[in-house]
Amino acid sequence: MKKILLFSCLAIVLACSKTSTTTDSPVITVPIDTHRTVLNLNSDGVTNQALALQQAIDSCSAAGGGTLELPKGTYMIGAIYMKSNVTLYLDSLATLLASGNMNDFVVNGKTLNIINGTNSSNTAIQNVAIKGKGTIDGNGAAWWAAYKANTSIARPRLVYITNCTNLILDSITLQNSPSFHFVPNQCQNVIASNLKIIAPPTSPNTDGIDPSDCSGVTITNCTIDNGDDNIAVKGGRINGVLGAGCQDLTVTNCTFLHGHGLSVGSETDDGVKNLTVTNCTFNGTTNGIRLKSLTGAGGLMQNLSYSGITMTNVTYPIIIDLNYNGSAPYPADIPSVNGVTIDHLTVTGAKNAGSLVGLTNSILQNITLSNLNITAQTGLILTNGANINMSNYVINVASGKSIIATNATGTGF
Repeated sequence: MKKILLFSCLAIVLACSKTSTTTDSPVITVPIDTHRTVLNLNSDGVTNQALALQQAIDSCSAAGGGTLELPKGTYMIGAIYMKSNVTLYLDSLATLLASGNMNDFVVNGKTLNIINGTNSSNTAIQNVAIKGKGTIDGNGAAWWAAYKANTSIARPRLVYITNCTNLILDSITLQNSPSFHFVPNQCQNVIASNLKIIAPPTSPNTDGIDPSDCSGVTITNCTIDNGDDNIAVKGGRINGVLGAGCQDLTVTNCTFLHGHGLSVGSETDDGVKNLTVTNCTFNGTTNGIRLKSLTGAGGLMQNLSYSGITMTNVTYPIIIDLNYNGSAPYPADIPSVNGVTIDHLTVTGAKNAGSLVGLTNSILQNITLSNLNITAQTGLILTNGANINMSNYVINVASGKSIIATNATGTGF
């Protein structure tokens, strides 16, 4: 067994090298992605392969980078750590399955994530990718039950990558995470494309994609069906210190099914700015477009644009809530909203047409609503806002006024 492991590690080092030589040819530099190693791990789904997979990742990164491919099979793992210049490629019939032993993710009283960016939060990494049409399964049922019995329990995220430049997740399925599915944290240049994210609608806090304090994020062609926020954009303090926040994000051509919608917040301490959402479909989510924060969190949400949005049977299609449930530790920090555009929004089957509510000491600023076609039970609520401008809209309600405005100024309503 030791001889086989030694041979495997040597093969990985050779395959992941950036150059290759022969006696007849000069040294040729080859792009990293062409160095592909098919891993021969135990795929019985019951034997923990975390150590063998980690050795492969470490060796490949140390040799300069490359692609590690998992062929057909189920590979049970504990916590693993991605490293720079490594692509993990999952065959369409390959599944990474989190261990059912919860102790495999608890070390010295600390709960680890299933796939991590690095084993040190202070270590920057770069050029990390997880690709293919395979599945990463968080095996979360036991964790959900434990959480429902004790809400203070810490749970692993499925993929949690910190401090990475150039991060790609493409075409894989993420499912049944113990908590959040994909969290890029303090990352730059992130692409999440063609993902399927699936968890039961009753699973607690199983957010789909949560970019946190990132810059340059693209989320495209993803289908998210889960038990909490489909996407939650966050700009929270980092170790208690304000930073640059979350900025320059694009969400396009995505479908949201069960879940709590596309949210900004509630962690908004650092602020969130420059979010563009286009051509997305919501079907059966609790919420649609949602901004949530609270006194004590603070932060500015600005330059947020939504267009080409269709919602069917979404309970609350538009929500701005600066009095979100919870508590935050900085009572002097007041959240604010300045610059939201919603254009070409079609809603059917909603409970209300929307609720845009600022604070008396932080009124909503510069909200533009245009080309709306909304059918709902009750009307659109506008409270504590200035320069709210509405044009070319139809709001059909079963009862009451189509627009209920209180301490709100602007045009078109």
